[in-house]
Amino acid sequence: MSDHTPLILVELVLVFGGVLAFAWWQLRDVKRAQKAAAEKRAREAADAAALDEAADAAAARERED
Repeated sequence: MSDHTPLILVELVLVFGGVLAFAWWQLRDVKRAQKAAAEKRAREAADAAALDEAADAAAARERED
């Protein structure tokens, strides 16, 4: 059994290294997705605010007439 020890250790390092690399990749992807979602929400909020402003301005012009 002792003659297989280096092979077992190499396999363990590769497996755990792969697991750690995959976990890092997934966490990085989640962070990117969260950032993209936050930017989309900010754009939608800005668009909604611009539409509200335009509607308020149109209503004010109608009241003046």
